[in-house]
Amino acid sequence: MEADPKQIRQAFQNLLLHVVQALPEGGLVKIRAVNRPLGPENQWSLPPGKYVEVAIQHQGPGIPPESLGKIFDPHFSTQQTGSGLGLAASYAVIKNHHGQTTVESKVGHGTVLHIYLPATDRTVLPQEAKRPRYCAGQGKILVMDDEAAVREVLGKMLTILGYEAIFARDGREAIEKFLKARSRGEKIAAVILDLTVPAGMGGKEAIAQLRQIDPQVKSIVSSGYSDDPVMTGFSKYGLGGVIAKPYKVSDLSKLLHNLLSGETEAGEDD
Repeated sequence: MEADPKQIRQAFQNLLLHVVQALPEGGLVKIRAVNRPLGPENQWSLPPGKYVEVAIQHQGPGIPPESLGKIFDPHFSTQQTGSGLGLAASYAVIKNHHGQTTVESKVGHGTVLHIYLPATDRTVLPQEAKRPRYCAGQGKILVMDDEAAVREVLGKMLTILGYEAIFARDGREAIEKFLKARSRGEKIAAVILDLTVPAGMGGKEAIAQLRQIDPQVKSIVSSGYSDDPVMTGFSKYGLGGVIAKPYKVSDLSKLLHNLLSGETEAGEDD
């Protein structure tokens, strides 16, 4: 399979976040990958040839029949938390790699996500793994994201790097926690704001209000959509840096180090 590793990593992370949200009390998740040749008249209308099929199976509550055809639509979600954007983005990435994503589910009997990607006969030479270099830091980092699983992952990364994470689910809650910290005399070293929160205030609106409270606030905007105007021109919106999902500890550590030390601007901005 030949693919953009960053996009494929993001697609599978979004799919697994969906699985996590479908299992709020935990559960078994099975992932398998097999070679799957497809003929000219396959049910997904894919070109005939060799494919890699990845199946992600879990024993969640299942998806009602009337919702099965909608789960890859933007903003549609069967979960109590989450926006549905992750599944739509994953579907688009797989489609752009000439593949297909399908789902089979039955209420009370779990769900299986099937991902089909074209296989390649090319030999991939192994590359020597490079040990990641982290820039340790300290201070409180306010993390705003509407996805509970994203907050958990990002919080663990920040802890590894030496920071203390404070969490908010949307922009309004982030502003409230920022104000409470200031009232207690606690310094927020930086804020990491999710750009899009369908059910609440997003990062663009939140940073505008945070800058009114503290014009010197150090901020990073985060999103899975790297071509958004706010991501490509973050400084125009008063943001100090940008990081695309899915996160890598090495990228996050460098970004925060540059932002907090003032050595360089944290990110690329046209």
